Amino acid sequence: MDTTQFEINITPCFSSIDPVCTTPAPLDPDVARIWVKVPCDYTQRLLVHAIARQRPRLAQVKQEEDASILWADYEDLDFDRILAGDGKIKANSYLIRKGLGRKAQLAYQLRKYMAKRPQSVLHGAVPETLVIETWEAFEEEMSFGALGATFDQNLTASLSQRDRLEWCLRDAKERLAQTPDQAWILKPSVTNKGAEVTVLRDYATMADVVGAWPDVREWVLQAYVAQPLLHRRKKFHLRCYVLAVGDLSVYVWRRVLLLSSAMEYDEQDLGNQLAHITNTARQVEDGEPHLVAEEECVFLLDDLVGDLQASRGLKREKAEGVVEGIRKGMEEVTGELFKALHGERTVFAPLPQCFELLGLDFLVSLDEDKEEDETSTLIPQVHLLEVNPGPDFKQTGPRLRPVIGGLLEATLDVAVLEDHVEGTEDLVLVYQSLHQQNGGSGMRLLNG
Repeated sequence: MDTTQFEINITPCFSSIDPVCTTPAPLDPDVARIWVKVPCDYTQRLLVHAIARQRPRLAQVKQEEDASILWADYEDLDFDRILAGDGKIKANSYLIRKGLGRKAQLAYQLRKYMAKRPQSVLHGAVPETLVIETWEAFEEEMSFGALGATFDQNLTASLSQRDRLEWCLRDAKERLAQTPDQAWILKPSVTNKGAEVTVLRDYATMADVVGAWPDVREWVLQAYVAQPLLHRRKKFHLRCYVLAVGDLSVYVWRRVLLLSSAMEYDEQDLGNQLAHITNTARQVEDGEPHLVAEEECVFLLDDLVGDLQASRGLKREKAEGVVEGIRKGMEEVTGELFKALHGERTVFAPLPQCFELLGLDFLVSLDEDKEEDETSTLIPQVHLLEVNPGPDFKQTGPRLRPVIGGLLEATLDVAVLEDHVEGTEDLVLVYQSLHQQNGGSGMRLLNG
C-alpha cells in the first residue's frame, strides 16, 4: 500500500497536491547524541538544561538506539550494548563498583590497603569499622562452618535464632565490651536514605536493631567520631561530589555541601538520634516538618567561615584557612581512596567509555596545635564515612540548585565532550592513572 502523505494547497487561481517528506532529517555525525532517562524530576530538569547549554556540540535524542551517550539510572542502562559497542557508547555509570557502594566491601578493601601502607593518609581519615554478617542467623540451612566453627550439624540445627545471631555478633560484642564509653554507629552495608542507621554504645541495642531487620544480612559497625566540628551548634557532614572518568581520572567538585542535623548536638544524649544522624532524608522522614526546612539543614562548606568566626573567635583569614584545609583534606583522601580501589577489578572495574558521579560523605574534627608563643592553630581532620554511587541530588533543594546544575555542566564538559580534562577551577583533578596516556603505566595523586 502507498502510504505517502499529501498536503493540499489552494489558491484563488488553482489547486495542487504536493508530497510531504516524512523521513526524519539525518543525524549530524559531528554532533554527540545523548539519551536521558532520569526519573527524578529535579535532576532531569537540571541535566536537560545543561545539555541545552552545550548546543550545537551536544544534542538530546528520544530514542536510545540513536544515542552514543547514555545517561540513566544504573538499572536502566543496557550494559550489553555498552560493552559490545567497542568503546563507542558512553554511559554515566560503571558496571562493577560494589567496592565503593557497599560499606562492608569498602571497609575490607581499605583495611587491606592500609595494612600494607602505614603512612597512608587514610589511617587518620577512615574510622575503625567492623563488618557484621548475619546470614547464619537467618538462613537455617546455612552451616556455621562458613565462619570456621566446629559445631556438628545436629548442634547447629538445635540452636535458637537468638543464639545464632549472637554467634554472628560475637566479634562486635567483644569490641563493644572493650570500649564501654565509646559510641558506635551501626549501618546496613547498603543503606536506604539513612534507614536502620543507629548510634549506640551497648551490645543489647545493637542486637535488637540487627534482629529487627532480618532481611539485612550485612552491616558495618563504625567508630563514632568524637567531638565533631559543629555548625550553629549542630552536627553536620559534608557531601563532596566526585566525578570518575574512564580508567581512570578522578575529579572533586569543590562546591561542597554542608548537610546539618535539625537538632542541636549533645554528645551524651544518644536517645535523640536526629541530633547525631545527619542524613537529609532521615531528617525529613523522622523529624518535625517545621524543623527540617531546607535553609536550616542544607548549606555550603563556605558558610562555615562565618560560623568559625562567631563560635571560635577566628579572624576571617584564619577561618577561611580552616575551610580551605578541610577542602584540601577531602581532595587528598579522595585521591588516595581511588588509588586503593583501582586495580581491585572484582569490586571496582572502571571502563574506559564510562564515567560516574558519586557522593562522598565526610565528617570533620579539629585538632589544636599550640605554638611556643601560646597561640594555637586549628588543624582540620576529615573522616570518610561512606561513598554513594547514584547520589540523590534532589536532597540539595531549590536554593542550592545551581550547585548541582554547575556539576552536571562540568560533567558533560569533561566526561562527555572531553574538554578541560585537566580540570577546572571548580572541578579539580585529584587522581589519574597514567597507563591511559600514550601507553604509559603507573598513577599519580594530585594535591594542591
